[in-house]
Amino acid sequence: MRRGPREIDIVLLGGGHAHVFVLEAFGVSPIPGVRLTVVAKELAAPYSGMLPGFVAGHYPLEACLIDLVPLARFAGARLVHGSAIAIDRKERSALVEGQPPIRYDLLSIDVGITPDMSDIEGARDHAIAVKPVSVFAPKWQELEQRALGDDGPRRIAVVGGGAAGVELVLAARHRLRQLAASRCLDREAFSFSLIAGGDVLPSHNGLARLLARRALARAGVEVLEGVSATRIAPGRIRLSTGRELPADAVLVSTKATPPGWFAVTDLLRDADGYLALRPTLQALNDDEIFAAGDCASVLDHPRAKAGVFAVRQGAVLADNLVRRVLGEAARPFIPQRQFLTLVSLGEKRAIAARGPIAAAGRWAWVWKDRIDRAFMARFKERVIERLKDRKLAEAQSGQ
Repeated sequence: MRRGPREIDIVLLGGGHAHVFVLEAFGVSPIPGVRLTVVAKELAAPYSGMLPGFVAGHYPLEACLIDLVPLARFAGARLVHGSAIAIDRKERSALVEGQPPIRYDLLSIDVGITPDMSDIEGARDHAIAVKPVSVFAPKWQELEQRALGDDGPRRIAVVGGGAAGVELVLAARHRLRQLAASRCLDREAFSFSLIAGGDVLPSHNGLARLLARRALARAGVEVLEGVSATRIAPGRIRLSTGRELPADAVLVSTKATPPGWFAVTDLLRDADGYLALRPTLQALNDDEIFAAGDCASVLDHPRAKAGVFAVRQGAVLADNLVRRVLGEAARPFIPQRQFLTLVSLGEKRAIAARGPIAAAGRWAWVWKDRIDRAFMARFKERVIERLKDRKLAEAQSGQ
């Protein structure tokens, strides 16, 4: 067990992918005198990699959620259920809705991003945003049930041509057609559209885009590339071409923005409003504030917003918080330029892509499934096992 200062407060704002690594690290190697607090809007943190599998019916919702309660207990952390709304750098306190200020010596921010549907008229009233998952999941489940009715939604549209949009439209198609068949409904009555805005999978290589287009074509999904949605109304979507696309249900997975309260923190941000970081994951203008995940950008190493980076930042963030506590120099996080992406295709198939290479098949889905299940097991089953072992050890030492 490492020795640290007598008392220091580390506050983690958000229960994102990087912060679960921090909680695990402090649970494995606690530092005497360090008090850890995690503030989470959702006590069950969603793992974004498994969300398409939930929509497709491959996983129950609970399989896609990390329960922060036992994880915080394992870390010896206080868990505060609430939404961060501001930080006061002068007083070194985090402000949480409905809670008294929470003082910090070190602060880490991993609060994710929020959907931005402001450029699509009517989207907030007539569409379902994919994030946050706590809002999306019950709406999707309700849509599933409505789709089984005689007059339920049959024309399903997804707005957004990135990996999330491609995965979502194919997952929705697989699930709704599967449910229709189980209820003796005509599954061919369902139709699916993807409004890509630009290209399908714009951040992937050309071969991956080709494979995605082929998968969408085989599934009978109408793909509209180079076309955006401008207005969503009951039963239809107005496109940038002027066309009115019939749609009974619309799912939106387009651009997102950082939380609005970042603007009043006086922390330096990038051109898009995300927290600007050094390679050490520290804020540019505050050594005591760290950040990770989609809400922040490492200026020296710009990368697309992707969960893979939040996961890889986790271990570095945990180590650098410890280093800061012990007065040691932080180490840099240097992300890979080429990294593996796995795009699920509704059925148990996926596209695997890295750099200029891509291939698709059932083997890719099996690979993805194993990675996702291993990630979840690390922060669910193993944490429970460690808590049981710790309780047993404490009981035996007290005898």
